[in-house]
Amino acid sequence: MKIKFGTSGWRGIIADDFTFKNVRTVAQAIAEHLKERKETKHGIIVGRDPRFMSERFAAVVAEVLAGNGIKVYMPENPVPTPVISFTILDMPLDGGINITASHNPPEYCGIKFNPSSAGPALPNVTRSMEEKIQKVLDEEIEIKSKSLREAAAEGLFEIIDPFPKYYEKLKKTIDFERIKSAGLTIVADLMYSAAIGYLDKIVKELAAEYEIIHDFRDPYFGGGRPEPDESRLRIIMDMVKNRKWQAGIAVDGDADRFGVVDDTGDYIKPNEVIALLAEHLYKNKGFEGPVARSVATSHAVDVVARYYKEDVMETPVGFKFLGPLLMQNGAAIAGEESGGLSIQMHTPEKDGILSDLLILEMIAYEGKLLSEIRKDFEEKYGKFYNTRLDISLESSRDKEELMEKFRHIGNEFAELKVSKRDEIDGVRYIFDDPDTWMLARPSGTEPLIRVYMESRDSHKFRKLVGEVRKVVSK
Repeated sequence: MKIKFGTSGWRGIIADDFTFKNVRTVAQAIAEHLKERKETKHGIIVGRDPRFMSERFAAVVAEVLAGNGIKVYMPENPVPTPVISFTILDMPLDGGINITASHNPPEYCGIKFNPSSAGPALPNVTRSMEEKIQKVLDEEIEIKSKSLREAAAEGLFEIIDPFPKYYEKLKKTIDFERIKSAGLTIVADLMYSAAIGYLDKIVKELAAEYEIIHDFRDPYFGGGRPEPDESRLRIIMDMVKNRKWQAGIAVDGDADRFGVVDDTGDYIKPNEVIALLAEHLYKNKGFEGPVARSVATSHAVDVVARYYKEDVMETPVGFKFLGPLLMQNGAAIAGEESGGLSIQMHTPEKDGILSDLLILEMIAYEGKLLSEIRKDFEEKYGKFYNTRLDISLESSRDKEELMEKFRHIGNEFAELKVSKRDEIDGVRYIFDDPDTWMLARPSGTEPLIRVYMESRDSHKFRKLVGEVRKVVSK
């Protein structure tokens, strides 16, 4: 079989393609990549989310790394992806591996590799590892392994607790005292995730009243995807509304994505959250620097940047492209519509825990309900209408045929004139109104096309959605 890295690592179905044999193959390829680049001096952190058998898969990875003479630092309990990123920079280390399939369904597992830069691996790195994976499969490279007992005796394996230093980093980034003094009432959905032992501890410290749900291990994630979208957050939406509490917050399976509910029980789309937090960082915390977003992300954050006389940087989809802009280009905030963001001087990896705490901090700074903050934003900047349609198809051939339709829509679409067309990631059309746009982007791993649309004009937005549905149904 072919093992291929997607937007954020390699993922597969447990016991089908995500097997111990294939995990050892990928681990050996990562070891070869590190040895080739002579990045083995400081060691690697190996973590996991709470998925089925994740502790054993993590141990297998650690055994292979140790067998290649690379020291492994392993947290005893599941660990969020952003904590792995932070630890790489803090110790510092040569990289990190997390056994996680993020927000994928429970039958999936995965391997996510972050190099010494601490952000997600860029395409040149994943290509290098894919080449080495093939050499392992072709038996050109031998898999080496060492028991963890033996590795520990040789100083190649060590159990660590990354929480204390990550907590101290958050305290320097977020105004904990201001949040405490605001007397907030919060519901937190931990989604059975790697945030257990992290976000729950912090919420208990900061909130005047709190309810924490799904804060125990369930490898089935309650019977669905551990994704903090509107459908999965219905429980805390109702809790916040019925109890008249101030906010609901959530994370995904590896805690690198956020979910937010306002005081009325209304789910706030990630696109809006990113723009709200950009306003908060510039207005309340005096941040300077551009905003960074993917091509699939709302332009709402653009208008905030322009108001504060800052630039906008745009990348293909994937935080691997956004992370470097935080560290090297001084971006104040980087975000993407799928629910990931990080900020200046934090880590080059999306962080759902940080994002949730920034929401609480914003409420505390403003001294207003979250619904009122949203209303103020709309009065200042206007309203943005946006959506994403996920179009599942029968085969890769069907996917390519539909993409061809989107690639050749002509100079007018939905009675809107096309002013610009690009293929930064998929195919995007910007219309004569620059805040009205459409992006069709194929999935790299499944027969699926995602179509993103946005406008500040409700009529144009409805026309755009309707015309896309016609293209899909033909």
